[in-house]
Amino acid sequence: MRCEYNFYLTSDRLLDIEFLFVDMGENIGWRAYIISDINYRQFGERSIIYTVTHRLEDSDADRVSKINRFLKSIDSSKPDKSIYGYICWSKPIYDLDDMHEVAKTWSEITAYYIRHGGSFGSIQPILKSRGIINL
Repeated sequence: MRCEYNFYLTSDRLLDIEFLFVDMGENIGWRAYIISDINYRQFGERSIIYTVTHRLEDSDADRVSKINRFLKSIDSSKPDKSIYGYICWSKPIYDLDDMHEVAKTWSEITAYYIRHGGSFGSIQPILKSRGIINL
């Protein structure tokens, strides 16, 4: 399993999100697992539904076990999880630099969503016009 462990601090400094980028192979490409527990309701009643927040769930026991082992090798105090969320993106991402850009985009939109609400579709053009995101 090719992977990269990384963090992204949003431009407003609200979120410092822990990611595990995993190469799922040529049919799927890279996947950005969201390791951090994100409080979507810091500033109001926001949906935590996976589809609303552009996340998918991975509960494949073998993959989850590998992720848990990898994370324990970095920090033995990390709790084991049975499900990991990952960023939902419309097409496969085969380049790790592109995956970083997707994770940045998702993180910035998520931070804005937590502060102000709205939908990911309505937030994306706002942040793009401000030069915060490129996608």
